[in-house]
Amino acid sequence: MSRFLKTPEALIILVGLWLAFFCNAGFWEVIAANKPEGAPAELLYFGSFLFLTVGLISLVFLLLAFGRATRVVLGLALLTAAAAGYFTANYGVLFDPGMLINIIQTDRAEASELLSFSQLTFIAVFGVLPALAIWRYPILPRPFPHALMHRSIALLLALGLITAPLIVSQKEIFSVARNNQEIRHMIAPLNVISASYVSVRDNFETPGPFQQVAMDAAHVSAAAQQRKPRVHVLIVGETARAANFSLNGYALDTNPELEQIESIQFLEVQSCGTATAVSLPCMFSIQEHNNFNNNVARNADNLLDVAKRSGYDVHWIDNGNSCKGTCARVDSQDVHSSSDNALCPDGTCYDEILVEELSHRLSSVTTDTIFVLHQLGSHGPAYFRRYPDAFRIFEPACDSANFGDCTQQEIANAYDNTIAYTDHVIAATIRLLQSHAEEIEASLVYISDHGESLGEHNVYLHGMPYKFAPKEQTTVPMIAWFSTGGLRNSEEMVNCSQPADAGSVSHDNLFHTELGIMAISTSAYRPDLDIFSTCRNAAVLADISKMDGPA
Repeated sequence: MSRFLKTPEALIILVGLWLAFFCNAGFWEVIAANKPEGAPAELLYFGSFLFLTVGLISLVFLLLAFGRATRVVLGLALLTAAAAGYFTANYGVLFDPGMLINIIQTDRAEASELLSFSQLTFIAVFGVLPALAIWRYPILPRPFPHALMHRSIALLLALGLITAPLIVSQKEIFSVARNNQEIRHMIAPLNVISASYVSVRDNFETPGPFQQVAMDAAHVSAAAQQRKPRVHVLIVGETARAANFSLNGYALDTNPELEQIESIQFLEVQSCGTATAVSLPCMFSIQEHNNFNNNVARNADNLLDVAKRSGYDVHWIDNGNSCKGTCARVDSQDVHSSSDNALCPDGTCYDEILVEELSHRLSSVTTDTIFVLHQLGSHGPAYFRRYPDAFRIFEPACDSANFGDCTQQEIANAYDNTIAYTDHVIAATIRLLQSHAEEIEASLVYISDHGESLGEHNVYLHGMPYKFAPKEQTTVPMIAWFSTGGLRNSEEMVNCSQPADAGSVSHDNLFHTELGIMAISTSAYRPDLDIFSTCRNAAVLADISKMDGPA
């Protein structure tokens, strides 16, 4: 036995014990919340889950770690599990392929905001120190037959650790797994390994030919109609949840400026995803949520391509963390690190930089144009960095990116300040468009990519697998505004009291709603998915649906 303890197999099982005990607090919280009553049953319950977890972790690494690579693989596992376990325990983060993509696409500024002293301390204690310790673990050299024998014994032991609990506590284990399906995304580092495998598999799929959408797209130009250029502004919000908009009945006055603007229309919308990496491509795709495939979307036309093909000038202005490929074939500009001293005090910019850039561009508009303004919005956890001091309205507000430093109310206040600032940015954009009423016909839509959890059910931030995501992460706001000359039937649009069934609107509607607003004709247009189709008069709908081409 003492000789077996000096083998890689023994080291793998010991690391499995460490990972199960110290890097999976979030997982154990769920297990504890479902424990039975009574000491003997409770002991058997926790023991069964411990054996099962250690067995699963050990089995995976017995199949992955061989020879001299064992220490390297286990060291990486410890670091990964410590980092993932911290976010699961403290923010309720679940690691699936979508979350992994979200992490990979996180820029340096966003990543730095996620770092905290408590996080680095946790990773150092439960990841770095044991990773260093395994380099000093005594492993004796052995001939191949002995190595094969030891590995076989260890595999049988791991399988026994998995099988025994399933026999002894089958009812309890399957009950917890069935009622808490999210736990399969909580066991670190198995969750990260699984997500990595699926992501690599999906991203290495051979793409087919580029899919062109709405090849017949066209619209009647301003010159042909002898009218002012049409300017449509689509503001893509970031991490805004509908529940915190006073326009939607929220108790705090987070929309004081928009409430003073006539003809504002507000809708609750179901998002396509819970993270920007999924929601943003999905919003602009003709695909719908139920069949959305990000790989297909990357290799196909989206709304911006269709608008450009129809004759619109299309511009993407970004203050977020990129357009996730959505703006790949149109004019785009990144302003989030502008040198504007007033709006960019610490290397990242407040969202008013988008309004400033739009102001510069409006004076040179000569043809029908769509501007997409991508916000930094309410992206956490550093909510306090998303708004200037003038919008520090709700106090006391959390001034830390480490939620452990703040109460839940302070976190909510900081988040509400970001919503109040977004209210100002949208209202300022509308006022800017109004100031150009003599030169352009204007319309505006604001819609967020996904929502945010603020501690409900002990979950924070966003990015949960959609199947398990709470409504706070999937119910987002949509706001529409039309100038009196913004459309040929502008009176119907401005006075539309109920543009759509409030319970049925989702990101699936955006593609067709935008085609309708911009009066783009294409056989791909579906009036049933156009939120405002019931508000337009029959003549305009016929024009959108049947127009043969540009005049």
